[in-house]
Amino acid sequence: MTSRRAAPGPRGGTTPPHLRLVTAPGLAGAAAGEVSALLGLPARETGPATADVGLPPGDDDTLLAAARVTLASRAAGRVVLDLARDIPAEPDALAAALRDLPWEDWLPVGVPFAVRATGRSPALRHTLHVARLAKDAVRDRFRARGRQAPPVDPRRPRALLDVAIRKGRCSVGLDLGGGSLHYRGGRRDATAPLREDVAAGLALLAGVRADRPLLDPFCGSGTLLAEAAAVALGLPAARDPRRLALGALLPFRDVPLAELAEELASRRPPGDHAPFLGADADAVRVAEARALVARAGLGGHVEVREASVEALEPPENPGARPGIVLTNPPWGRRLAGTGVRAAWRALGTLARRLPGWTLAVLSGDPALTRELGLAAGRRHPVLVGGVDARFLLYPLRSR
Repeated sequence: MTSRRAAPGPRGGTTPPHLRLVTAPGLAGAAAGEVSALLGLPARETGPATADVGLPPGDDDTLLAAARVTLASRAAGRVVLDLARDIPAEPDALAAALRDLPWEDWLPVGVPFAVRATGRSPALRHTLHVARLAKDAVRDRFRARGRQAPPVDPRRPRALLDVAIRKGRCSVGLDLGGGSLHYRGGRRDATAPLREDVAAGLALLAGVRADRPLLDPFCGSGTLLAEAAAVALGLPAARDPRRLALGALLPFRDVPLAELAEELASRRPPGDHAPFLGADADAVRVAEARALVARAGLGGHVEVREASVEALEPPENPGARPGIVLTNPPWGRRLAGTGVRAAWRALGTLARRLPGWTLAVLSGDPALTRELGLAAGRRHPVLVGGVDARFLLYPLRSR
């Protein structure tokens, strides 16, 4: 592939170029590990909600790798191609750095853009002020070259600039998705749905694999079950590039985005794998989960049963590695009911019937967690729906 337009590299001493992954707090390490395993790119956690992905040098290779990450990652909520890093978090320094960037090589005239700002510093305390500063600097850059600046549209931007402030320094880049990447194209009208990127991150932390049985006894509408099965089988997200912002950016117009998406979507699960099973006592939720699993192309790989946790029989897989119980039981916050504590106790009883397995459970209430009667081996703090939760891993030892 030969690009007719070169991709300007990041500034601020960053060579080769890098992507910044933004995740739910607590899941950055999972997203970094996914990109390394799925696409073979160097990635590392840089904060609870950010990870850094190194891209190969060379305009074509850089753009191809950036596009693959944006199309494929399940655990990343946002993918930002940084154009400048390590800028002092002060108004004059940030404005000068923004005016110095070649926005005319990235933003087409007539394509609306907006600015998203996050974080703060003593000199830049308000995100709206930072966004306005960035917008004005971009327009100044176009005017200084006698060119018309793209319009600003905060409600429906086609391109999204990202300014992130952390520890007194700024990073400036372009959000290649143009928004959150969690949405997989299905319905989200179920009660208390878990976001897809969060579900994928939890599955990665749990260590799901194709050769380990997977059980979700509280599968609800199936988000965690479907994402975990896809992660275990090594299936990328395979997003539609027409819905992403990178297709509107000038350097990506010569990247075969449709071909890349088709290649990712053509990946097939391995022929043989351990059984994956979800269950729920609510018939309506079971129907939703089955529909979601089918929509995700996992209908022949995942079974969903209508069964209570007390009556559930784990999947049989003679001779296979011990499995993983990965689940998000009710917390009693958005899902009301008098049997919440009993459900957690029943989960603990089920876990003790599975020696050698691992119980991976998301909890937003320590009092409920104690109902399991188990000692956690590892604890991961995560922020889910604005709640400080814990993702707990219990090694289930033989008696």
